[in-house]
Amino acid sequence: MAGSSAPDGAELADNELVDRFIAGDAKAFSTIVERHRARLTFVARRYTNNDTDAQDVVQEAFFRASCNLHRYRRESALSTWLHRLVMNSGYDFLNHRANREHASLDAEVVEADRNVYCASDPFRGIDKRIAVTNAMLKLREDQRFAIYMTDIVGYPVAEVARHAGVAEGTIKSRRARARATLREEMGGAMEAEPASAVTGR
Repeated sequence: MAGSSAPDGAELADNELVDRFIAGDAKAFSTIVERHRARLTFVARRYTNNDTDAQDVVQEAFFRASCNLHRYRRESALSTWLHRLVMNSGYDFLNHRANREHASLDAEVVEADRNVYCASDPFRGIDKRIAVTNAMLKLREDQRFAIYMTDIVGYPVAEVARHAGVAEGTIKSRRARARATLREEMGGAMEAEPASAVTGR
C-alpha cells in the first residue's frame, strides 16, 4: 500500500521487538531498554544504597538480556523475564558487596568497647543479611521470584501470578516452600522477622 511504512519501534509489542532484535535490528533492543528501564531501576534500587549502583545492576541485567534474548521462551511476559535478570544481578551485587565488607572487617578490627566513636556499629546485622542472601540463592528460581515479589517488593499475589502466567495458588505454594526453606537455612531466624527486615530491603 502506497505511503505505508513499518510501525515505529515504540508502537510494537515486546515480543515483536524481541523478534526484530533476534533478526538483527539493534534499535529494537534500545526500545526494550527505554520501555523497561524505569521499573527495573526501581527494583534494582532495593539491592543498593544509591542510584549509581542501581544503574549498574540494571546495566548488567540488560547486558545479560542482550546475550540471552534468543533463549527467552515467552512463557511469561518479557517484563517478568527482565525482572528476574535484575534480581539475579542484584544478588550478585549483594554478594560482591558483602565480600568487600568482610574483607574490610578482617583488615581492620576495632574493639568498639575501647573506642567511643565505635559505639554505633555500621556493620551491625551484616552477618544476618549475608545469611539471608545466601539462603535466597539456594531457592529454586520460581520460588525465589514468588517470595521476592510478594514478601519483599510487596506486590499482591494476584498481580505476581498474572505476570508469571500461573494460578494464584501456584504463587502461594511457591512462596510457602520458599519460606520453609529460608526458615530451615536460617535456623528459625525467619520466624522472628521477615526477609525484608533482615535484608533491609
